[in-house]
Amino acid sequence: VHGLIFVGWFVLFFVQASFVQRRHLQKHRLFGRLSVALAIAMLVSGYFMIRAAYALPEFRIGTNSHVASLMFPVTDLINFSIAYVLALHHRANGVAHKRLMLLAGILILDPAVARLIQTIGAPFEFIPVLELGLFALLFGYDVFRLGRPHWASWLGLVLFLIAMVAKLSIAQTPFWTDIAALLFA
Repeated sequence: VHGLIFVGWFVLFFVQASFVQRRHLQKHRLFGRLSVALAIAMLVSGYFMIRAAYALPEFRIGTNSHVASLMFPVTDLINFSIAYVLALHHRANGVAHKRLMLLAGILILDPAVARLIQTIGAPFEFIPVLELGLFALLFGYDVFRLGRPHWASWLGLVLFLIAMVAKLSIAQTPFWTDIAALLFA
């Protein structure tokens, strides 16, 4: 169910983009309202998946400890939420709205990218390299279309980098262990 909900997000993203491209703005707005329910379902199912992972001591991401590994999906859900809420707030500004929705998708991709990297046998460190490549493509698109990177693209990159700092430092602390126990035990 969790996987279907998250795949549904990406399907909806492409459907929404096609509505805009074909100038079906009423359908785009209708499905945009429905996306709120999908985003809430993503957060709820994401929380329960993290809670289930907390109960499994063998859950680990890379060489991180069990509890430190939980920081990965937590920061992904937080960043998705920030980008999505900002996209809704800026829905009248098409340039910002589409970038923020795209960033919501990029910022939630981490678990899927990790599974892909694991499946092909690439090193764990390749995950952020691949994700940073997505940001490079977005920045390149911005420069091509706008002559400079858009503020929303910068915001997405900053959120990504803050999450990386949290994953590599805060996740290793007793403070995070206490927070994880409070949230997921």
